[in-house]
Amino acid sequence: MSAGVATTADPLHAGWAALRAFFSDGTDALERALGAFEAAEGPARGSGDPSRLTLWLLGQATALRYTRKPEPMEAALERARELVNLIARTQGEAATISSRTLVEAIARDLADVIPAQAAEYLADGLAYSDRTVRLAKKAGRDEWLAVAAASRGDLLLRSAAADRRTVRRAAALHEDARRRWPARDPYGRAQAGLGYAEALLALHEDAKAELIVREALAIFLANTDRYHEAGGRLLLARVLYALDESDALDEQAAAVALYRRLGCRWEASRAEAALS
Repeated sequence: MSAGVATTADPLHAGWAALRAFFSDGTDALERALGAFEAAEGPARGSGDPSRLTLWLLGQATALRYTRKPEPMEAALERARELVNLIARTQGEAATISSRTLVEAIARDLADVIPAQAAEYLADGLAYSDRTVRLAKKAGRDEWLAVAAASRGDLLLRSAAADRRTVRRAAALHEDARRRWPARDPYGRAQAGLGYAEALLALHEDAKAELIVREALAIFLANTDRYHEAGGRLLLARVLYALDESDALDEQAAAVALYRRLGCRWEASRAEAALS
């Protein structure tokens, strides 16, 4: 894949190729993606082609999100909001649902990266998700209802603290999302499954959480997605720790090793402290 990035004349295509490579190869590929998307901005904005600008905004926002650095992630949030506005103008507001959930995901991630502002980011994300859910219900399409419900569930779980009622609401949203998730998208279902498993863990439904995490891990392994594999292994470590299983520390060590191999220092640091 790296060779393909090097020989691609179009920086937008090069950016997407490198961004896809990030999940298996790590931060070197992410840096290539960021450089390519920077080079692609002028041509994308000057092309007069909404589909090309959409691809650029989506790629740039996603790449900046995974830097796990405050300023680039704030820029990612701006790009994601611009993406929503563009799609609303060119395709209609109903088509913005998946892009709106990207805004929500970045806000949720910023709450983790900047803990001092976590409450503000989560409140903004939840307010934003209110309309996302309403749009999805109005559209009545299961794939949109699924992503909107899972995104809101993740936000509620992050904001729940020790409020068991809120955690149950988050789990219920994830359960609804899983029922609606299209069979043609097992990868998206697996990613959402990590949020569901985390909600189950918070409710002390540890055995069920383990099944969900292991199911997601199988998908990540099949897709050589080492980044999400690391996240899955870390969550599995927490589940096994709750179950008092001796394999918990092995899974934690595997997650830390994967993050280090990928060059994801922020994630590796979090993983090292996950069971302490």
